[in-house]
Amino acid sequence: MMTADDDNDVRDHSATVSLSDENDGRLTVSISDAVSELETVKFTIQTKTALPSFSQHQMSVIRCHEEFIWLHDMLSENPEYAGYIIPPAPPKPDFEVARDKLTRVTAAENTMTEDEYKKLRKELESDYLALFKKTVAMHEIYLLRIAAHTKLREDSNFRVFLEYTKDLKVRSKNKKEIIGGFFKSMTKNVDEAMLSGQKEKDEFFIERKAFLEDYHNKIKETTKKSAALSTATNALSVDYMQVAGCLALLSTRDASLSRFMAQAAITFESLQKLQKRISTDEDLKLSDLFKYYQRETQAAKSLLYRRGRSLADKEIAEAKLETAQKKFKDIPTAEAYLEDCRIRFESISDMAKTELETFKNRRLETYRKHLVDMSELQIRHSQSIITELNKGLDLLKDL
Repeated sequence: MMTADDDNDVRDHSATVSLSDENDGRLTVSISDAVSELETVKFTIQTKTALPSFSQHQMSVIRCHEEFIWLHDMLSENPEYAGYIIPPAPPKPDFEVARDKLTRVTAAENTMTEDEYKKLRKELESDYLALFKKTVAMHEIYLLRIAAHTKLREDSNFRVFLEYTKDLKVRSKNKKEIIGGFFKSMTKNVDEAMLSGQKEKDEFFIERKAFLEDYHNKIKETTKKSAALSTATNALSVDYMQVAGCLALLSTRDASLSRFMAQAAITFESLQKLQKRISTDEDLKLSDLFKYYQRETQAAKSLLYRRGRSLADKEIAEAKLETAQKKFKDIPTAEAYLEDCRIRFESISDMAKTELETFKNRRLETYRKHLVDMSELQIRHSQSIITELNKGLDLLKDL
């Protein structure tokens, strides 16, 4: 079992995603605690609100990941929100790899020295805790994005999610539902391909669609490269740890060099901790940022798909009206249907313009902040490494 007992770390990581300017403080949501069990993670969600649609001003509920997915599905399937960018669902918690590593280290305890075992186990526990806190933060970010949206935060299902104190009785999807979801996704992909040749007359949407297609492809590649960078940085910290272990072992083999080797081992242990910190910062400030905006860009593309589908429905309605007029049959019905399609299309278009502008401004603000933060961290880490190296060299000279 693992708990998120260091609230500050979770709060800091929540800054991964900048919120919209719509966040007026009338609804604040936070995850105050979380417990990792064998099959799931349970999140304690605290809510404070001044919105009249809520029955209470302060609430506290416990939710699992499946209930977050249920909320996302409810928002995504609501036709009233077709013109909005639905915040991407948080990724499913996956601690299997980290747990397997801890299990293997525990099983191999007898093959290592006590000091080696403690260091390695501490390192793995630190990785597990970082992953756990990241999971908590990504679920909190999802709620913060909804709470910052003036329309989505008034959704009845969102209120149930935050107010209803009992289990929502949401289960994981069974095989039939998974297969159904797969075919639904395939149908959507085919529909998107058919709509790709659609004649768009609005310059705003022509430009945004081209940009999002190009941007989504580039951010996918950037996400891969950022993950590779973080992995390489972490691998260097592992190398430092191995070097420190070898030096510590040599200090016990040669009495004439014992003090020198022991001090060098201490220096490399310090460097390993610093390098690990650099890897963590790269993961939080770059990799997580790119991963999130890869998902949110897909959500923006889904918005354009819904608008395209609405435009296609309007064009079909126009063709039906034309046919009805030629046959002098069912003209009022065809006119009413066309009017409904026209109103829906114009409504989605108006909302989409506002959403895409907000998405652009939020994205630029977030990237600017994170790149500045990352640059400052790199300078700070470089200074710490230089200081540690000079300190180690001075101590070695004095031996």
